[in-house]
Amino acid sequence: YMDQMFAEDLNGLYIATTLTFLASYATAEMFNEVFGMSISTILQCFVTDEEMHEPEDRFTPDNLAETIDNTQQSSSMSKFVHPQKEKNKK
Repeated sequence: YMDQMFAEDLNGLYIATTLTFLASYATAEMFNEVFGMSISTILQCFVTDEEMHEPEDRFTPDNLAETIDNTQQSSSMSKFVHPQKEKNKK
C-alpha cells in the first residue's frame, strides 16, 4: 500500500523500516539487560544481608522480605526464609 501511494515520495521504505526495527530492538535489549542486572543486584544484596546479620539487625525492608517469603512459599513446600520473623508476629 505504501509503495503504491507514496512511491515518488519515499525512497528505501524497507531500509528505513529495518533500521528503525533494529534500533528499537537494541534499545529494548539494553533496557532488559539493565533491569535484569538491577534485579540480580537486589537479590545479591538480600542474600548478603541474610548471611551477615542477625534477623533483628538486617537492613532488608519488611515488604521485600515478605515478598520473598510469599514467593518461596508458593513455589515450594519448604520452610520460610525468615522463620524468626514469623514467630515474632504471633
